[in-house]
Amino acid sequence: MLYKRTILWALILLLALGCQEQDDTLPMTDDPPVPVEVAASTMLSTPITIEMNPYGLTPLAGVARVKSIKETNVEMQIPGAYPVVAHSPTSSFAHEILILGLYPGKKNDLVFKISSADGTSFGYDTLSVEAPPLPDFLPEIEIIERQESLMEPGWNLIEMSLGGEGYFRFYPLIFDPGGQVRWYMNLDFIQGWIGPFDRLRNGNWLWAHGQTLYEYDMLGKEANRWDIPGFYQHHDQIEKPNGNLIICVSKEGLDTRLDHIVELDRSTGAIVREWDLRQVLDVDRFDLAWNSTDWLHVNSVWHDETNGGLLISGRHQGILKVSDDNQLEWILAPHKGWGQAGPAGNGLNTADYLLTAVNGAGTPYGQQAQLGTTDASGFSWPWGQHASMILPNGNIFCFDNSWNKNFGNDAPFIRGVEYRINPAEMTVQQVWEYGKERGSEIQSSNISDVDLLPVTGNRLISPGNIQGAGVRQGRLIEVSYPEGKVVFEAVVKYTNAFSNGNGWANSDIIYRAERLPLYPE
Repeated sequence: MLYKRTILWALILLLALGCQEQDDTLPMTDDPPVPVEVAASTMLSTPITIEMNPYGLTPLAGVARVKSIKETNVEMQIPGAYPVVAHSPTSSFAHEILILGLYPGKKNDLVFKISSADGTSFGYDTLSVEAPPLPDFLPEIEIIERQESLMEPGWNLIEMSLGGEGYFRFYPLIFDPGGQVRWYMNLDFIQGWIGPFDRLRNGNWLWAHGQTLYEYDMLGKEANRWDIPGFYQHHDQIEKPNGNLIICVSKEGLDTRLDHIVELDRSTGAIVREWDLRQVLDVDRFDLAWNSTDWLHVNSVWHDETNGGLLISGRHQGILKVSDDNQLEWILAPHKGWGQAGPAGNGLNTADYLLTAVNGAGTPYGQQAQLGTTDASGFSWPWGQHASMILPNGNIFCFDNSWNKNFGNDAPFIRGVEYRINPAEMTVQQVWEYGKERGSEIQSSNISDVDLLPVTGNRLISPGNIQGAGVRQGRLIEVSYPEGKVVFEAVVKYTNAFSNGNGWANSDIIYRAERLPLYPE
């Protein structure tokens, strides 16, 4: 019996091993095919064509058109120290690939990889494009610090305004981490202030001048425009999550300006909401600056996506928060001089909405610090600030220009500064700053920008109008957070080719700067 059982188990084992061996030799039908390299010409129905600067505004940009016999995918690469790679979004018989990031003043090789949609074959084709040199009136960019492993990914957009003869010529440009300009748009036909130059969620640019807002693509093609009769845009406009546009404006027919905000329905062009800031602030407070017409000077707006309210920077007053129906929530500003709101001075008492400055333990600082006549240890109010924003943690971040600091009692120092607001307790605590230690080297009494860089958490601080003896420049300074270590710094040296470099609209400036991908995501 034992003998028979042994024979039986041996037969079962042999059968199992035989089946396993047979299974191992079966073809793996789920494996993708191994692509075969072929001549690209065998995949194309016509040669690749290139059209540079199709709308006359972007000399370093163009479009490549690829037509194939069957559906293909296309990848384009521009080699170099900072190479560019672009992909077709889907498989198709015809593709238009944006050409962005050419090196100016030289021949650029564009390497195209054409791949069949089924993954069976691919081929390469290389075309050359001679890019024009940069205009000599654009700035020289010097990189004085670059630690790429610690930096936020992306390239650098600066809103370059060239002053001269009393008006600005606008040339927004993008430069790579090495300081080489690789894209710019010539908007000097406007002959006036343009700002800001924002990238919309669809990848196009939004900008404004006078009573018109414009949407342009990366090639300089106008995609849309909206007129805002009765209002004049100034200083800022932003896109809401629903696509509507919130715009800082002056309203026609008033004896004041730069003190209204409107919401424009992007699909209809209608104004659907209006904020009159005269109703919630003291229009007769001139402690920081005397200008009864430009008493507030709104220079930035930020949409609070948690409750629909607005964070507003008024250069001549401070930072304030209002609800979506224009109810005042709080004021971040020195306490000196606040009275009744309203054009006739018969509105709410604005002093009731002032935030009290406190230290880390929640203890209020003394009266002089609250009034703003002197700083406290670890706290200073913002002075003539720009680019106020709400961080993901709810804190407020802004560029403090230190303009007329402590009502002219103290020497200025510019900085990016972060505040923590407790709206229930109506208190404010300063929690972070960078720039004070740099002194006059980065002093910019007006314009300028700050940004949170989302991937690394770094901060980008961009003084845009640095003036000193023989110095006319802007800077982009990326610092780690919270350490405040500089990981990237670019000096943008202005040419002032159209001016003598002195006075508003008679010197070159950068209004804002951003870190972003060259190709819209």
